Amino acid sequence: MVLPKSVAYERRSTHRYKVKLPVELILEGGTVLPVEAIDISNNGLQFACDSWIADEIEPRGIQNHPLDQIRLKAVTDFMDTDKYSSKLYARCRIVAARRLSQDEYLLGLEFTDFENGSGHLLEKFIKQCEHKFRGKTTPGE
Repeated sequence: MVLPKSVAYERRSTHRYKVKLPVELILEGGTVLPVEAIDISNNGLQFACDSWIADEIEPRGIQNHPLDQIRLKAVTDFMDTDKYSSKLYARCRIVAARRLSQDEYLLGLEFTDFENGSGHLLEKFIKQCEHKFRGKTTPGE
């Protein structure tokens, strides 16, 4: 799948952080699919899924048809520094799909918009990931 130049550039301009983050994907028809993000950045997230989930996302075949027109919503809970649950609601589009094995795929989502002002939650979560990645702690930890 060929990506627009802006997407390819954005994907390289932000660091991806490895996570194990439960995410609900909500398809346009209302179907909810539970997946687990394996990495996240300011621009999107990546997850692995089996062929059942892949078929739900694109019944005609995830590797046989363009996916960039598929719109969905990703919903996840972030725990903020005060230990309060905070939900991220992100509209997304699929920018990458790769078959890993007979029954496993790796899909990349690009965030296109955030609902309820939840984009700031992503920024906050990414900053927490940066601190963990660099081994830094904030005062009082």
